[in-house]
Amino acid sequence: MKEENFIKNSITLNFPWLYFSLIAINTLFGLQLINSFFSLLVNFFRERPSIDLTDVAIYALVTFLLVFPAGFLFRLLNKRMLFFILIFSISALRLCIQLCRWSPLSLAASGLGVLLWIVSIVFFIILLQERKIKLFYTFFPAFLFGFALNTAINGFLGTWDIVWRFEYTVFFLLIILIAIQTIIAILVSKNLERNNSYTDGSSAVFYSITAFMPFVFLQLYQFQNIAALNSITGLDTARSLSIIIFSNAAAIAFIYLIRVKLLRYIITVISAAVFVLAFWPPAPGNLYIIQVISGNLCGWWLLLTVFNRAASKAIVKTPWKNISASAISGILIFIFAFIYYGTYDLVLPLKGWMIQMIAAAMISFFSLLSVFLGFSLKNLLIEIMQNRTNKFKNEKKPLLKENILRYSTILIMLMLFILPALLLLPASIGRTYFQKKDFIRLVHYNIHQGFNIDGYQDLESIARVIEKEKADIVCLNEVSRGWVINGSADVYLWLADRLEMNYHLFMPASDLIWGNAILSKYPINLIKSGFLPRLDAPLRRSFIYANVNTGDAQIENINVLSTHLHHIAGDSVKRQAQVKALLEQWEGFGRTAICGDFNATTGDKEIEMLHDAGLIDSAVSLGKQNELTWVHYEPYGRIDYIWVTPDIEISDYNVAYSTASDHLPVALSLK
Repeated sequence: MKEENFIKNSITLNFPWLYFSLIAINTLFGLQLINSFFSLLVNFFRERPSIDLTDVAIYALVTFLLVFPAGFLFRLLNKRMLFFILIFSISALRLCIQLCRWSPLSLAASGLGVLLWIVSIVFFIILLQERKIKLFYTFFPAFLFGFALNTAINGFLGTWDIVWRFEYTVFFLLIILIAIQTIIAILVSKNLERNNSYTDGSSAVFYSITAFMPFVFLQLYQFQNIAALNSITGLDTARSLSIIIFSNAAAIAFIYLIRVKLLRYIITVISAAVFVLAFWPPAPGNLYIIQVISGNLCGWWLLLTVFNRAASKAIVKTPWKNISASAISGILIFIFAFIYYGTYDLVLPLKGWMIQMIAAAMISFFSLLSVFLGFSLKNLLIEIMQNRTNKFKNEKKPLLKENILRYSTILIMLMLFILPALLLLPASIGRTYFQKKDFIRLVHYNIHQGFNIDGYQDLESIARVIEKEKADIVCLNEVSRGWVINGSADVYLWLADRLEMNYHLFMPASDLIWGNAILSKYPINLIKSGFLPRLDAPLRRSFIYANVNTGDAQIENINVLSTHLHHIAGDSVKRQAQVKALLEQWEGFGRTAICGDFNATTGDKEIEMLHDAGLIDSAVSLGKQNELTWVHYEPYGRIDYIWVTPDIEISDYNVAYSTASDHLPVALSLK
């Protein structure tokens, strides 16, 4: 008994920073594994010719269902052995997906990594239940810091996630993190018993731990999503990252300033309401910023309440309740993510924002249960009076030193939040100097959210393909600005910065963070933008129409329209309605180029409508109609076009072969 007490006290008093660092790095790796898993499911597995949405759902569901039998690990392995297996396996799998460029293995490694990460959270919750680590000063701030660290890294890298970067600096950083985690794990393991004695939570874990993974989904979807904040508010990456850093710092400061227990009950009720309202149909501009900051602050408070409930009662036994609640939590993130992104493939009665509100309402309800179930006002008042009495009796003790030690992790964490913000002063855009020439180079490219045909997000390859064509203006389709299943990157701003195209416009389609864009080295002015007829299609389509001031190129200005039509092969009627709407929006203006993925081939009615309107198919005009743009999957075809009005002189049509996207780019010189 004395030895057990010594171990317990030594961990509590001497190891908080080790556990803090370990949990923070483990959280960072877990979020990166989730990013890789969802993205590869959609952009690799889903894209295979014989795979449909049902197969994707089964793959994801089975992954989370496997958390249930993972409970046998707690029966078979002693605490120290299981600890090593979880920490080292997660690190190894994280390294694997960074080094591996074979998609099936990367997908499997990501799925296994997510599974083991969920089990590792259960392991740490068991340590909470055994009082070997503290929720308030170690586990919770470390968990929050892992999220904040992941967001900060993404922001400093322009939102293109580190997991997709095949670069030496990334490998070096990853190896350092794994080495640090390994050293810490070895040190911590000395204080873990070599026995199979674990604790399991009460039935409360089914309304506390269950909220964990849906909370992760909402964090990735909105509160830590720099790209979505960029897209919805019009801010740049530096400012959006600063706002999210501030919201994370505010959350941790707010939580640790609330010392009055009665006030915590009131705050939980208010937080539950604010958290749900944070997912009301996205408000524009500053209102959305308020949603992000207030929702993030309240969300972390709610998570603290459910973790506190999960850790409150426990008995010594195999942690089947902990494991089962965590497995259900994983299934819930699958359900919410699948339904939300499934609305773009299937016609469902729910709108996308409703899914997030339902998830937020569920978390809020679980938090209220965690706080108020068994609540007694009489007992609360007695406890408050006792605390005040104890505080009066102990007021002569050296509390300053005690508080500094207790809050040291929090104080340093706030410093780590604030310092990056000081480095985020956005660089000013200097004047672009143009080369004098008598033509401009226009490129149309459906970039598939930046994912190559192997399912990896490779924005650098996309940029190099465009650079090789010496593009002056680029019309882009399938531009993602924060979709979780597409790596949460702001592809629009990343490419604009990488290509040094300081003038750019974006028009969303099905939601505010996915659509069409125009990037330009020349000044551009929006003529109009809007949505195309939907006709009950699950995926809404849009267009963007702009005037490009090409004065420095010594040619007349040119109008450019970028669009992307309905994709289902047998739905020509829908595309015809969309083409009709496009022609009305064009209004017959001269010196106009219309670019897009029309999802139709020569001879189709929708293509003939463009011919009949007097537009010229540049490929046919230059004898390049046999250069296909859809070549990686059958049926092969030419479905990407640049149409021009007769008053534009065209030349040098080119379709460059590349695996950077599932489409090939179309390039054309204009005079």
